[in-house]
Amino acid sequence: MSHKFAAAGFRYEVAIAIATGLICSINGPFKCGNWPDLKIARDHLHEILPQGEYYLADAGYRCQHSPSVTKFDIPAHEREDMDRLMAYHETINGKFKHWKILNDRFRGSENKHGGAFFAVAVLTQLEIAEGMHVWE
Repeated sequence: MSHKFAAAGFRYEVAIAIATGLICSINGPFKCGNWPDLKIARDHLHEILPQGEYYLADAGYRCQHSPSVTKFDIPAHEREDMDRLMAYHETINGKFKHWKILNDRFRGSENKHGGAFFAVAVLTQLEIAEGMHVWE
């Protein structure tokens, strides 16, 4: 449920490669409420990760048999690096909200929301690839 619009919203999973800072996977849309973070990750990200690879995540992804790494899974002296990487990811998530089509009530049909999100993701990816400063 989108509290901003008092209506059903959509959730997406956006994975960013640590080595490049580029978007490497997008999954969604998912109706809010029915899809917590870990369930969304199990739907796609867990399936595409090669054996032995992990992803950084917040505490909502904690699970005994998950390839996620949270701040609780790493030594305290490495948490600053993880915090920096997680802040980068949140900055990219914020870039999506700069696009009015994702920040305001979506006026198109529900089945077109995914296409709009993916279009914004491609434009954001191009900004990153072209070296535009994502911290702005």
